[in-house]
Amino acid sequence: MIFRRLLTRTFTLLLFLPTAMLLWAAEVDENVVWIDVRTAREFRLSHIEGAINIPHGDIGHKIFVAVPNTLVEVHLYDGSQGTFAGLALELLMEIGFQAVYNEGGYEQLLEQLSAKSSEKQAGQTAQAQ
Repeated sequence: MIFRRLLTRTFTLLLFLPTAMLLWAAEVDENVVWIDVRTAREFRLSHIEGAINIPHGDIGHKIFVAVPNTLVEVHLYDGSQGTFAGLALELLMEIGFQAVYNEGGYEQLLEQLSAKSSEKQAGQTAQAQ
């Protein structure tokens, strides 16, 4: 019984911790929007916490419902090398969004955010000493 509780808590922590670290690394801000341009199925499997899913083929007619303010900073990512995110970026720039960034593919983005999180932790540890 005790082992089961410990195992459950450990498993829950392992699931929660990477997401919390990625949020911390991404520095969630209300003036920053993350858009996942992959399919709804891919988004359901995994995504950056707080991201909005607008598949790249739908971005032209769904963007203003999800993000009515063209002055916010928009970060796009897709499922590969940023090809579809790049197409979405071009469209968003054409329709008036000011600050749009292609973050590349999802796996690549996870690696970058994980590295950024590790750097922050190392910096805070050094400051504490």
